[in-house]
Amino acid sequence: MGGLDANTGEILWTTANPSNDTANGPVTIVNGVLFAGSVAPSGPVYAMDAMTGAILWSFNTGATVYGGASASYGCVFIGHGYSIGLARFHPTWNSGNSLFAFCIV
Repeated sequence: MGGLDANTGEILWTTANPSNDTANGPVTIVNGVLFAGSVAPSGPVYAMDAMTGAILWSFNTGATVYGGASASYGCVFIGHGYSIGLARFHPTWNSGNSLFAFCIV
């Protein structure tokens, strides 16, 4: 993943995906924290410093995370690719049926 200067296109930072897989979905930035999922079979979700790319925390959801995150009322919501059965399209992807809420309380 990488961060770019919106005015110049200059690369500000890059961070390798620790799962060594891709993050196909859009990223979500809330209060300076970038949230991204990965298509790795373990379904990692990463929270990263949007200015530096440093990984703040990660969580394995147990199944491929293909879409982006939604944010509302202090929570970030991330789900699996259950509705379209992602495993049908790529043999190493796992379909899940969970929705995760990461909230600041």
